[in-house]
Amino acid sequence: MKLAIRSVFAAALCVLLSAAVYAAPDGSDIYYSGPLDSMTGQPITPSSAETARVWLSDGMYYDFDRHAYAYPVGDGLYDVYASVANGMIVTESVSISTNDSVNLNVYRNGELLENADLDELRQIGDYVISVKNADRTENLFGFRIIGAETNLSGGYSMPTGFYILDATCGEKEAFYERSYIGMQDEGLYHIEYICPANELRYTLETTIDRTPPQITLEGRRDDAGRFHSAVDVRGLQPGDTVSMAYNDAQAVFPANGHLDESGIYTLWVTDSAGNTAMEQFAIMVYFDLNSLIFFALICASLAGVLGYMLYKRKKLKIM
Repeated sequence: MKLAIRSVFAAALCVLLSAAVYAAPDGSDIYYSGPLDSMTGQPITPSSAETARVWLSDGMYYDFDRHAYAYPVGDGLYDVYASVANGMIVTESVSISTNDSVNLNVYRNGELLENADLDELRQIGDYVISVKNADRTENLFGFRIIGAETNLSGGYSMPTGFYILDATCGEKEAFYERSYIGMQDEGLYHIEYICPANELRYTLETTIDRTPPQITLEGRRDDAGRFHSAVDVRGLQPGDTVSMAYNDAQAVFPANGHLDESGIYTLWVTDSAGNTAMEQFAIMVYFDLNSLIFFALICASLAGVLGYMLYKRKKLKIM
């Protein structure tokens, strides 16, 4: 009898401890940082919320009707809605909407974008969205858009209130903490994380690549590194972009990678992950086959003119 009572007591204790872990009234659940019901002490989830919103950190909330994160502005008179939470890293485009009376500024990599398409922000970069009031400009939120390949440094710190569920790099499990994953190793990362307050799960998949483009310059080069022939640029990959300066002026890089004019060149090659390699070199004056043929024709022409002049001179003497 005593053994049965002890078993029942132990089972009840386990249930109470489990409830304390997953829905502690004091909010101590390690995976939940959202609001609690004042009557039951339970987390307020979409199914238990009286309104179609759940308040999150940093003064933002999630609107279930709009399926968007909302950022109140103008003392709460208006809201700015976005498809991302503050601090997110995404590979897809981001959409933003608000009342027409709200004056939004969109910055990418610190530069103000004129006439930004708020319905579809898709260019890679770090974004900051701010609202301009009469006397000041207030930053609302920020996010980062990366590509399928990126040289992202510093890892990914989850937005406040978001937690990592699982992460892999290639075929191996990646080391991560609850709200941070370092992404030092190169490879394909697959990260799954969650916002418990609105019960939404997210996935970030990208390949970390920090290797600069590997290009080579083919031509006749002397010991000082100067070329005495045309130069062919090899090793360019699909997705690479090339910027070129010729004699300190911007110039167009030829599609075939063949450079044959004498002068000083500087090439910047950037791959799809954002890594850049630079090459600077000089092409000296040289003679190729076409130049030799042209030179031979000039010599032949001069010889012909000289022969004709000598012939005419002899004819004049005879007369």
